[in-house]
Amino acid sequence: MRRGKATLTSKLLSAALLTGAALSWPALAALNVPANPPSDLFCQPLVFRDQVLGIGYQAVIRAAPGCQKATLVRKENFFTGSTEPPLLIPVGEVRRVWLFTHRLTYTLDRQTWRRAVVR
Repeated sequence: MRRGKATLTSKLLSAALLTGAALSWPALAALNVPANPPSDLFCQPLVFRDQVLGIGYQAVIRAAPGCQKATLVRKENFFTGSTEPPLLIPVGEVRRVWLFTHRLTYTLDRQTWRRAVVR
């Protein structure tokens, strides 16, 4: 007798949860929540230190292996925070950049810039 009561309660609870989910679906659609988040526009770069001088180094930049999109990188000054125009590096290409008072940052979406890790 007790076993039948427990399954009836769990079935009612499941039905209530499904009904609540079905009723809240139009509200989420009205908020214009995208079903799939937007994908990244660019790839993360791989940056290697090549020629090192006492005051700076040459960085070698390319798109990460297996990536099908270009990489967008820019130089940012340590002291002033000013930035140079971004470099678009297509898949399969390599760029060499000298860094003295700058560091490299990259973006995946043209809005958020992250610091590139130099290996």
